[in-house]
Amino acid sequence: MRPLFRSGLALGAMLAALAPASMAQPTDARDPLLNQGPKAVATADGGMVATQLPNVTRAALRVLEDGGNAVDAFVTAVFLQHVEDFHQVSHFGAMSGLYFEAATGRTYAFNAFSERPRADRCGDGLRVGRLAIGGTVRGLESLAERFGTKPWASYLEPAITAAEDGILVTNFQYAVNYNSRETGDLINGNEEARAAYMPDGYLVPVGGTWKMPALASTLRAVAEHGADHLYRGDWARKFVEQANARGFCVTLEDLAEYETRWLEPARFTYRGHEILVEPPPNKGGLLVGQNLNVLEQFDLEESGHYAESPETLEIMVRSFGKVESDMKWSIQDPAAYRNPVELWTSKDYARLSAEYVRQTMPLPGVDLTASVEVETRAADAAATAAMTLGSNHNVIVDAEGNWITSLHTGHGGAPGIFIDGVRATGSGVKAETAGPGRRILAEVTGVFVMRDGKPWLSLGTPGFPPQPVTEVLVNILDFGMHPKDAADAPRFWAFLYGQTERRFLRIESRISEEVRRGMARSGISMEELGDYNWHTGSMQIVWRGDDGRLHGVSDPRRLGLAAGH
Repeated sequence: MRPLFRSGLALGAMLAALAPASMAQPTDARDPLLNQGPKAVATADGGMVATQLPNVTRAALRVLEDGGNAVDAFVTAVFLQHVEDFHQVSHFGAMSGLYFEAATGRTYAFNAFSERPRADRCGDGLRVGRLAIGGTVRGLESLAERFGTKPWASYLEPAITAAEDGILVTNFQYAVNYNSRETGDLINGNEEARAAYMPDGYLVPVGGTWKMPALASTLRAVAEHGADHLYRGDWARKFVEQANARGFCVTLEDLAEYETRWLEPARFTYRGHEILVEPPPNKGGLLVGQNLNVLEQFDLEESGHYAESPETLEIMVRSFGKVESDMKWSIQDPAAYRNPVELWTSKDYARLSAEYVRQTMPLPGVDLTASVEVETRAADAAATAAMTLGSNHNVIVDAEGNWITSLHTGHGGAPGIFIDGVRATGSGVKAETAGPGRRILAEVTGVFVMRDGKPWLSLGTPGFPPQPVTEVLVNILDFGMHPKDAADAPRFWAFLYGQTERRFLRIESRISEEVRRGMARSGISMEELGDYNWHTGSMQIVWRGDDGRLHGVSDPRRLGLAAGH
C-alpha cells in the first residue's frame, strides 16, 4: 500500500501544520485562493474559522478578534456568504447545525430548515407544489438572541458593504451563473432577476465587480427590523402576493408562524469515538451514523484504503446503498411521525445490515466485467440530480471553546421568485403539506467528534453530506490520516440500492488500476469524475491537536480558507 494511505498512525503525531494561510484579501480572480487547489493548514491558539470563501473567513475572524464569540462570527459569516456566494445560497433559504456551549458543556441542535405552508389554507386553484418557507434569517436571529453578544445590525454590516460596493466574480461563480442563464432558469424568466444578474445587459464577467443595490436595501431593512422583515414585513407581503399570483399557496400566517426548532443531537459511537450529529427532521446525521455503524462491522484497516483496495470500496459502496435504501422513507419530521433513532444507532441493527451486505456480494470466482460496459453507457438522471445542490458549510471555534458547525443553503420560496435582490426559488425536497411536521427532509448534518465531553473535531460539507462526511471520517478514524489528507483523498458517490436500481459508482480518478478491475468484476459500473470534482463535497474541518492548539483546513475542491488567531 502506498504511504499516502498508511494506517495505524496516531493523529496527534501528524498535526504539524503547514504554513498558516495568508490573510491577504484576494482581489484577482486568478488568485489561488479563489480557485480549486490545495489549501494550507491553519494553526492558532485562540479561535479558528473554516468557510467556503476567503473574504467570509476574514470577516468572521475579525469578529473573533474584536471580542465576539463563535455565534457572533457565524451569523456575520452567513449574511456575508449570501452576497459573496450568491449563486449557492439564499437569505430565504434553509439552515441547521450544532452548537457546543463551553460554559455548560451542552451541545444544541438547531433546525431552521424550510417547511411547507399549510395546504388547508389554500384558496381555489392554488397549490403548495415546490413552495417552501425559508428559515435561514429567522434561524440566525434565534442564534443571536440565545448565544450572541453583538448588536443585531453589526452582523449585517459586512454583507451590506459587499452588496453596495460589489463582489469580485470568480470563475466558479460565473460558471454557475452562466449555466443558470443557459438552462432557462430564473434569469430568463424574471425581469427583476435578469436586471440583478445582468446590470449592463450581460452577466458580470470573471474578474468583474458585481454590485447588488436591491439586496443591500433588503439587508438594511433586516438590520433595522430583524427577521420580521422577511416573515411579517414588506418583503413577506410581496412574497405572498407574487407566489399566489403564480398559483402557489402561502399566506402571511404561514410566514409569521415559522420558528426555529431547538433539539437534542443524535449520538452514536464509532470505534470508540463519540460522535454527535443533527437529529430528524434532517436525515443526514442518521445516515452518517448508520453508515459508520455498518462499516464498524468490517476491518477496513486490514483490507486497505478504498482508493487502493477493491474489497474496501465494495464494502463501502454496498453499505452506503443499503443504508440509503433502508432510510428512504423511514425518517420523517418528528413533529408528525415517530422516528426510529434508537434503532438506527443500535449496534445490533448495524450487525444485521453488515451481514446483509456480506450475503449480497457476488459469489467467489464470478466475474461480471462483461455486464458493466452496457450499464456505463447510459446517464442516470437520479444520480446526476443528486449532485447539483449548492450550499455552504462553516465551522467556527472561539477562544472560550464554543464550537458551531452548520450548513445553509437554498430551498426557500417558490419557482420563479426573485424579490428585492433575494433569490427565493423554492424546493422540490420531500415534505408534508398538512399537520404540524412540514419541514423538508434534507440529507445534511454538522458533525462533532467528542473527546472528554468536548468537541475534538468538527467537519461538514455542502451538497449531500452523508457519503462524503462518512468517507472523510473513515480516512481519519480508520486510516489515521491527517485531516488535510483525509479531505484531499479521492471521494465517491455510491448509487446501489437507494436512488437508482442500477449498481453504479461515481468516483474521482485518483484510484488504483486494481480498484477499477475489482469494481468491474463485481458488476459495479463506474464513472470517473476527474482528479477533483466539486460535486463530491467541499469539507471545512477544524480540530484541536494533542498540543492543545486549534487547526483548520478547507477542501481543495472549492474556494475555501481556514484561518485563526
